[in-house]
Amino acid sequence: MYSVNEMIHYGGSGVCVIQEIATMRFGRTREKYYVLKPVYQNASVIYVPVENPQLVGKMRPVLTKEEVDRLIGEMDQIPTAWEDDPQARKASFDALLRSNECRSLIVIIKTLHAHKERRQADGKTLHVSDETYLREAQRLLYDEFAGALQIQPTEVHAYIQSKLGQSA
Repeated sequence: MYSVNEMIHYGGSGVCVIQEIATMRFGRTREKYYVLKPVYQNASVIYVPVENPQLVGKMRPVLTKEEVDRLIGEMDQIPTAWEDDPQARKASFDALLRSNECRSLIVIIKTLHAHKERRQADGKTLHVSDETYLREAQRLLYDEFAGALQIQPTEVHAYIQSKLGQSA
């Protein structure tokens, strides 16, 4: 069970703080809910029923600074996963986003950055759907890293570059 004021990652919503655990009535039944407030978005409050294993399964603790640094150090070994077929690529990226794992987000980011460089060399840009996946994967990853490092998401790229010994 999670605690009030604990920072967690919740599926596609990213980093949230558990504001309270409260018994509430939605519809006819009274249930206990985690009341989540996204940290880096102006989204509304999220209510997760404590007794719903499927929804609670989307919650996990935010990585620690040590885990973030270790993951950054392993980025070169994380493979890319390009699919030529747009439907297969969409299915693959959707599954990676739903996995709720930072390593999966890095696969999307690395894959699309490599493809973007190839397209730019040909004077082209990324397809809109690929650009959308790239932005969403970066948002989720940068939010999580920011939560772990206690910095703003806009500072994460520079942090990663500094850890990799590259200039931002």
